[in-house]
Amino acid sequence: LGESPAIQEVRSIIETLRGVPNTTVLIRGETGTGKNLVAKTIHYNSTYNAGRFMEINCAALPDNLLEAELFGFEKGAFTDARASKPGLLEIADGGTVFLDEIDSMSLALQAKLLSFLESRTFRRLGGVDDIRVTTRILCATNANLEERVMEKEFRKDLFFRINVVNLHLPPLRLMGRDILTIAEEILRQFARELGRDVEGFTEAAREKLRTHTWPGNVRELRNVLERAIIFARGPQIDADDLLLSSFDGLDFSGSNNGTFQFPTGATLEELEQAYILHTLKTVNSSYAEVADILGISKKTLWEKRKRYNLDAQV
Repeated sequence: LGESPAIQEVRSIIETLRGVPNTTVLIRGETGTGKNLVAKTIHYNSTYNAGRFMEINCAALPDNLLEAELFGFEKGAFTDARASKPGLLEIADGGTVFLDEIDSMSLALQAKLLSFLESRTFRRLGGVDDIRVTTRILCATNANLEERVMEKEFRKDLFFRINVVNLHLPPLRLMGRDILTIAEEILRQFARELGRDVEGFTEAAREKLRTHTWPGNVRELRNVLERAIIFARGPQIDADDLLLSSFDGLDFSGSNNGTFQFPTGATLEELEQAYILHTLKTVNSSYAEVADILGISKKTLWEKRKRYNLDAQV
């Protein structure tokens, strides 16, 4: 949606990819910019649309489980492997596997992925037979992979292999008038889904949408509009219907030097939510690194991000 130069470029690249089968694409952009939606659009507008679209967040699982999910395993490959199971690469043969937050993948697993991309063959965990598939790989990240390569946290050879086509999604705050175009389409979608007779925005609401910085990008916009349409009191969304902060006045921002200021009067759950959000904003790095700083696993961080809806606020 939209007519800004950045969106037109994204649309042009997607259209070009329609006639270029099996090209690896790296989708880049801040959290909430719609990388998942773009990946699905690339899949369904390609010759791979007859196959399945499978996605996995590389930060959501520990390495051993991520490897098993991707490549599958044979019976007895590890404890509790009571039966063989195909991985996503097999299930999506002839289709697409979308690897979100690929920067969170370990170096060892990166090497195995690179081997697959070069040969189009792999072995299940515990297997001895090479399996050949035509699965297309799409990757996404919100991290600076060039810096990760320099810091030896991401393989240089894999970076060049997945960066054949680089598709950068602009943050919502830089999309000018397109913000209202996107908001109006999202509003129509929610009106249909929720059966609400709401049409458009008042001028005050439009101004509020235009001037907000949208740190959570399109994901934040969707959350704000879903709530607005549920509680709207008139035929149009007004400025008062747009709740742009979920913290009800509590100051969770921290001080200018990056130290965390504990808000007074907050519950233990609110403190946890605030501290995780503060760390996500301050570190501005991969979820794996944030999890290390917090002293929790990537899976636990993922669960708390979903529980507190933090991705819409980073």
